[in-house]
Amino acid sequence: MKTKDLRKLANIVDINELRNFLYGDSPVHFSYRKADGEIREALGTLNPSLIPENFKPKDSSRNFGSNLKYFDLEKGAWRSLQMDASIAWV
Repeated sequence: MKTKDLRKLANIVDINELRNFLYGDSPVHFSYRKADGEIREALGTLNPSLIPENFKPKDSSRNFGSNLKYFDLEKGAWRSLQMDASIAWV
């Protein structure tokens, strides 16, 4: 499966830009520093055609603002991150 690797693009710090990439045709490989200092790497998507049927959202709740929900394809689970002073892109 082809992926977009954003780990080398340190300039991407805008959560809305990341959100737009996650809606793309390919999963996105990115990493970020969590509030507790742990580095989290993710292979994520928001593209419904890439999310397994049993994990697709049941409602059409919006994903906006400084909170980003994404589906982690490696973990097989929904994750979220908060874009604030405690998060730094790696």
